Amino acid sequence: MLIRPKDYIGVDDKLFFAVVSEFQEENRALTWLRYIKDEHGMRKLATEQAGDLISDSYPEFQFHSHYADSDLHGIPLGSIGHIYQPDQTVTRLLNMTRPDGKQRDAIKILKLLLDAGIQEDHLGISGSLMLDTHNEKSDIDIIIYGRELFYKVRQSIKNYIESGELEALDNPSWIDAFQRRSCDISFEDYCLHEKRKFNKCISGTSKVDISMIPEVSERFQENGPFQKQGREKIESIVTDDTYAYDFPARYFTDHETISEVVSYTATYIGQVQKGERIEAAGYVEQDSDGKTRLLVGTSREAAGEYIRVAD
Repeated sequence: MLIRPKDYIGVDDKLFFAVVSEFQEENRALTWLRYIKDEHGMRKLATEQAGDLISDSYPEFQFHSHYADSDLHGIPLGSIGHIYQPDQTVTRLLNMTRPDGKQRDAIKILKLLLDAGIQEDHLGISGSLMLDTHNEKSDIDIIIYGRELFYKVRQSIKNYIESGELEALDNPSWIDAFQRRSCDISFEDYCLHEKRKFNKCISGTSKVDISMIPEVSERFQENGPFQKQGREKIESIVTDDTYAYDFPARYFTDHETISEVVSYTATYIGQVQKGERIEAAGYVEQDSDGKTRLLVGTSREAAGEYIRVAD
C-alpha cells in the first residue's frame, strides 16, 4: 500500500494519524495520532496527549517499531478507513468556486508556484486544510514532491518576497512560530537559522510552511533496524548537506564516531550547511552494520534535543 510521510490516515472517521515513515512494519503503517473527532468537533493533540489517549483508549494501535527502536502508533493496513493525500488537497482547492479566507490564501500561493513553473502534481497541502479543520489561525502546510523542485521553490519564495507578492514573517509571526515549536534553542538562534531557509512566508494573512518529500529515486537508503545507545552531544563539521531538507533531514559529518545527524523534527530541517560546524544533542543509534548516527527529535517537541550551527 502506497503511504508517504505527510499523508494522514483516518480510522473510523474519528482518529486521524500523521504518517511518519514510508516504511511499513508487520503490515502496519507507522504513524502518530494528531487529531481526534468527538462531540466537540476536531481537536488537534499534543504529542503527550496523543500518546496517553492511545495508551488508555486504543491500545491496539500501540506499537514498538523494531526498525526505528521507537514507540509509535502502528495502524494495521486493514484498519485504514481513508488515506488523505496532500496532492489531492491541491486539486480540490484549485477547483473551488467559493473558498473561505484561509483557502484563498492557500490558492494564492499555489497559483504563484504554478506560475513559477512548479507542476501541480508536485505540490501538496497537508495538515488542517487537508482535513478541513482549519480556522483563521491555521498555518498553510505546503509539501513539495522532489528535491530539485523544492530548491526551485525556495528561490521562488525569495523572489516573491522581494517583489512584494508574498511577505516575509514579521517579528510577532516569528515569535508565534517559535512558541508553537517549543524547540530547545533560543529565539535568537531560531530566527538566525530560519530566516536563511526561505521555506516560510506570509500569503494574504496566513503563515505558510513549506517542506519536501523526495522522489523515490532521490531517497537515501537507510540500513536499519536501529538500536538506541544513549544520549550524546557532539560538535563536528558537516561534510554533506544533500539531504538537509529531506524527511528525515540528514547531515553527514567528519565526527570520529558519529557518521551522520538525523532529525524528523521540522525545526531542524535545513538547519546546517556543508562546511559549517554542527552542534547537536540527541540519541546515538547503531544500524545493522554497526555504524552510529545521532537522532535528534525522538518526539515532536524534542525536549533536550537540538541542532544548531556552533558559534
